[in-house]
Amino acid sequence: MRRSLFILATLAMSSALYAQADAGHYNREKVLDIFSQYNPAVLENARQNADYNAVLEGLLASYNAPETEENRYELIALARNFDNSIRLKALAVNYEEAVLLSQMSGLDLSSAVLHFRRELTPVFQNIWAVTVQLREYQIDEYEAQLKELRKNKTLSKEARQAREVVLKEKIKALKTEIKSLKKDAGAQILSAVDVYVAETDRSIAEKLEAERAHMQEASSKQVSQTKNLQVKTKNKKPVAK
Repeated sequence: MRRSLFILATLAMSSALYAQADAGHYNREKVLDIFSQYNPAVLENARQNADYNAVLEGLLASYNAPETEENRYELIALARNFDNSIRLKALAVNYEEAVLLSQMSGLDLSSAVLHFRRELTPVFQNIWAVTVQLREYQIDEYEAQLKELRKNKTLSKEARQAREVVLKEKIKALKTEIKSLKKDAGAQILSAVDVYVAETDRSIAEKLEAERAHMQEASSKQVSQTKNLQVKTKNKKPVAK
């Protein structure tokens, strides 16, 4: 299963492109159109909840990708998994707080990890289901294109055959992927949970390391300033009386 469909970047758009949108890119209006077609509930929730709307607006402001067939399906997956990605982020934040509390208090972290994994599992089950549905939708679209292609008399026989080969290969690949997704689905979902937990642990560790380095730097700077002040005070000439 493609990682881009499993671990989405809805709430991690800092790496998104901020290039000038043009007719060949998905801009705000085109992204909204995808959401309105494939997950209109997101737009309705955004109208009713200011915090939820802020997340959506952050995505709309930053998302910019070439308007290709592959990106269209990726964007559909993003729209369909919008609530799943919000849930993932919320769970990660709660888990990070539990890790920090554990480090400060010396409490065992095992129960927090177990709870984190338990909460992640149904979210990844939903993402898995969306992925399968999207692949089935792609097959339906390609089969419809194949049907229309066979009716198209404006193309030469060679052109039709070449395009037909491409569409059949895409359909075959998607059917193979769906078969793979449905084989040992439970194990795939647990594997995705493992990956997400590992990535979250790594992110937390990096934050803690950066914070320790910052504190050490600040402490060293303070010690240096104190020493300089002591030297200046020691060398200061007494005022004559």
